[in-house]
Amino acid sequence: MHARRELLEIGHHRVAVDVTEGESPLLLLNGVGGGRAMWEPLREQLPPGIATIAYDAPGCGASPPANAPLSIHDQARIAAGVLARLGVARADVLGFSFGGMVAQQLARDVPGAVRRLVLVATGVGVGSVPGSALAYALLTLPQMADPNWMRSAAPHLFGGRLARRPADLERYARRYAQPVHPASYAGQLQAALLWSSLPWLSRLRAPALVLTGGEDPLVPVCNATLLGALLPQARVHVVRGAGHLLLLEAAAEAAAAIGGFLGPERAGSARR
Repeated sequence: MHARRELLEIGHHRVAVDVTEGESPLLLLNGVGGGRAMWEPLREQLPPGIATIAYDAPGCGASPPANAPLSIHDQARIAAGVLARLGVARADVLGFSFGGMVAQQLARDVPGAVRRLVLVATGVGVGSVPGSALAYALLTLPQMADPNWMRSAAPHLFGGRLARRPADLERYARRYAQPVHPASYAGQLQAALLWSSLPWLSRLRAPALVLTGGEDPLVPVCNATLLGALLPQARVHVVRGAGHLLLLEAAAEAAAAIGGFLGPERAGSARR
């Protein structure tokens, strides 16, 4: 899928952005250390007419690192800045894992910019039900950008079909292992540990779809149930047999659920 690539100045940050053609903007917010390449399977399966906006957070992929650690609030400010620089006044927002936290914060800080939320394999931060201790331990290791290390760690870290399909695991290792600055990676982990949406989540008004993998060792299904219970307008969809990387291993089912949620009248998103 063809995407226009830009390097945007967002405050003190330079952010590498990909934008695909379409009428209805969908902002994609990635997980810890994630690069834009991870979105390709989902982008290929989404209904026509959706203009996806993906970017590398500072220190990830082609975006230079920040000069200081960034909080979830800081990351949400960057997301809002990306939309503003692209002339997008209002968009649907999809956040995966760490990006789901950023998406919730964005919906709180700039509610007018968020039409609908898609929260994937994520939780409320502090107050979430913890996952596998082994998965958490692996997540904190700096070898995340090493494809060889990822091949051995991914089944325990992400679970689901990757643990049972070596060919899929190999494809994932090549796709997801993007360059990441060690301090930026550690900063994202720290930001997640210091953040929670529990005090205000029930006040978010954006309709939300909560997607989760039924075999996610990092973010157990009960966290999706919690999000669904606290968000005023939410539905929960569990992808059976999928792990944390359900957007890769079950891209077709995930895209169908997302497309069904966003619906045929996506034109409510606006450009300035």
